[in-house]
Amino acid sequence: MHTIDQCLRLAAKAALVFCLSLGVGQEARALSDEVSGKPGSIIRVWPLEGGGPSGAGSTAFRILYRSTGLDGEPIAVSGAIFIPPGAAPAGGRNVIAWAHPTSGVVEACAPSLMPDLAGTIWGLAEMMARGYVVVATDYPGLGTPGMHPYLIGVSEGRVVLDSVRAARDLPDAGASNRFVVWGHSQGGHASLYAGELAASYAPDLKLLGVAAAAPATYLIELFDADKSSPAGKELTAMALYAWSALYHDPATSLVDPAAMPVFEQLAHDC
Repeated sequence: MHTIDQCLRLAAKAALVFCLSLGVGQEARALSDEVSGKPGSIIRVWPLEGGGPSGAGSTAFRILYRSTGLDGEPIAVSGAIFIPPGAAPAGGRNVIAWAHPTSGVVEACAPSLMPDLAGTIWGLAEMMARGYVVVATDYPGLGTPGMHPYLIGVSEGRVVLDSVRAARDLPDAGASNRFVVWGHSQGGHASLYAGELAASYAPDLKLLGVAAAAPATYLIELFDADKSSPAGKELTAMALYAWSALYHDPATSLVDPAAMPVFEQLAHDC
């Protein structure tokens, strides 16, 4: 477990090493011997670029934490945590786990790499004002190596739940085990799965509620209805790119070879 002071000291030491030796986002790459461990435990912490919402007086960190992959394997996941000012109340602060909408399916598309992350989390300033700890996972493969399991609910649900555990692994956050999941679009899909998995995967946590805004459900119908719009084409490319890799079904079985360069470009957009 880490205190905020310890995290800042570690971040200061690590910053020089990583800035000299690694490229953008590389600090979130866990070494192979760091990934194994208790799901939700923190591997690494840095100050978050851009910080928290303006005027909130909050403390913001980028985090790398442990979770469970699609096949039950240990994985590392990045994200961010926002801590309101002041002392935590007796019994700890309630946690809101934010599940973000589609940002892309490649490593560079992690929300925690965006300098304006705080401005993309709906209601963050209000949540800070009310004393909630807010933790925002990137999902696997965004900000970390590996294929992002786009709209694969078990993966999303696990990493959302482990993000709450990660908040609790930062003692100065004062996070209790009580939490709410709040997500939009892809994040609404992730929120529903987190709610479904909470009792079995994270019995140490107390789920108070799930708010799923415009969740991505009935995926076949959803993609079919939106297949002709520019956004629909991009989302379809992202899904096909991820699923073809994860389920070992080459995209060329569905995509005309002549269209593959455009398909690859769409799939790599953030």
